[in-house]
Amino acid sequence: MKRPIGFIDSGVGGLTVLKEALKQLPNESMIFLGDSARCPYGTRPKEEIRQYTLEMVQFLLQKNIKMLVIACNTATAVVLEELKQTLEIPVVGVIQPGSLAAIKQTSNDRIGVLGTNATISSKVYPKTMHDKNKNIQVFDIACPNFVPLVENNQSDTPEAWEIVNETLKPLEGTNVDTVILGCTHYPLLRKTIQKVVGDQVSLIDSGAETVSSVSALLDYCKLSETPETNPNPTLEIYTTGDAMLFEEIAENWLHRKGLEVKTVTLEKKITPIQLDKEIVIATNNVGKAKEFAKIFEPKGYKVKTLKDFPELDEVEETGTTFEENARLKAETIANALQTIVLADDSGLQVDVLGGLPGVWSARFAGVGATDDENNIKLLHELAMVFEIKDRSAHFHTTLVVASPDKESLVVEADWPGYIAHEPKGENGFGYDPLFLVGETGKTSAELTIEEKNAQSHRAQAVQKLMEVFPAWQSKQSS
Repeated sequence: MKRPIGFIDSGVGGLTVLKEALKQLPNESMIFLGDSARCPYGTRPKEEIRQYTLEMVQFLLQKNIKMLVIACNTATAVVLEELKQTLEIPVVGVIQPGSLAAIKQTSNDRIGVLGTNATISSKVYPKTMHDKNKNIQVFDIACPNFVPLVENNQSDTPEAWEIVNETLKPLEGTNVDTVILGCTHYPLLRKTIQKVVGDQVSLIDSGAETVSSVSALLDYCKLSETPETNPNPTLEIYTTGDAMLFEEIAENWLHRKGLEVKTVTLEKKITPIQLDKEIVIATNNVGKAKEFAKIFEPKGYKVKTLKDFPELDEVEETGTTFEENARLKAETIANALQTIVLADDSGLQVDVLGGLPGVWSARFAGVGATDDENNIKLLHELAMVFEIKDRSAHFHTTLVVASPDKESLVVEADWPGYIAHEPKGENGFGYDPLFLVGETGKTSAELTIEEKNAQSHRAQAVQKLMEVFPAWQSKQSS
């Protein structure tokens, strides 16, 4: 059997996502798990939501899924980023696709959001939309009574109309032209919601929009199936609650007869979900290694450096760009160790010097130069540049992750600032004592390592790396 896509939800609501997935991805095998026994999630504390979600993920990982779809807005808001950083398979949530679809749909930049208490209080929808368009006005409403209606199969009852009508009264007079159904249960109330808000308002099904993202990611990671590669796709549905009730709702919503829903009991004890928590950094630089260790530590990684592999020869940096040098180190060491290796090439680029010292930062004053010698050389070159505003510069880093015989992953980041007239501070290494951080008046060497790692070029690059690494790793193993 081909590896399936896994879907999780707090209950039956995620079936709206599954329905769209079955339509758009007919060649894929799928496993769905709805936690109906503990539904709804939206009124629960964050830590409880996290625990329940991880229990579901743990169950699906035992089924050897190739991708995880969090078909639950509440769980997405609470645990998406954690799972993206810790799982070795791609993870997709429902919030960003729904937000982007709403921004595209609205003509007056006034958008309503309906969600659970937890989703609304997290403000994740306004934040996501404002990151793309600061002009968007968001009118969000918590709808705690919607999920119980759906879970009890009461979507088309007079009681449902009364509850929806009363709950949505705060939207009156807001002039919203688009409303996000910010819970995957809510499309099961779509007809009623549409009737209340009026036909002039567009309803965005965040779950349905998510499937388009799933499809694109499958293609990118080379995980898609075809009629030839998976001629008999399978569908498995599990619930923690009443299997018969879940089956009735599933058959009605999916328009499929003969579904066999199984009740499962989830393990309360969570086995840590994580990547290989050891990462090799291709460097002998003690200061750089210390920074990487501090950056990766909160993410659960133990850092090894080339000092742990004394048998390896030094890789000569013969490239003329940061990427060329980083590639040389990462790919050479990855082939030597037959494992995934991260390398960076970083440097200081001073605008008035045409980008120097750049890739020659470590040897600006000559091969084997010390940090002090390089700093003295830099001050000498800038001796006739008096105004701080004319001494603008930035630290640049290029990170390359290499795996034997695979296409490498590349990310870059910059940290802007200025060059001081004299060194200050005892922390850091390299040009840190001369690098004035933005408009702060402090050099990088005057910052604590925690302060530096919250904003440096290296920290920014690692953050970018963690966002794309799971998809890259899945692509490599396909």
